[in-house]
Amino acid sequence: MSLFGRRARGDDVAPGDIFRKAGTYGGEWIVERIFDYPDIPRHVRLVERNGARAMTVAVSMLFDPDCFQHVRQAAEF
Repeated sequence: MSLFGRRARGDDVAPGDIFRKAGTYGGEWIVERIFDYPDIPRHVRLVERNGARAMTVAVSMLFDPDCFQHVRQAAEF
């Protein structure tokens, strides 16, 4: 098992989940894709809900309250 193979509880994420970015220029971001590689922590590709921007971040960052707030799970919309 890789050093990064363990995930914290509550860090389950799925395509379609929505997160609100913290800060002045926040906004809602939708999980478009999940990247699972054996040698790095899990990452996701986020696309801006009403925009054209995209970014890739570690899942641990999504669940850091200083960075993002989980708004809604994919099954809810």
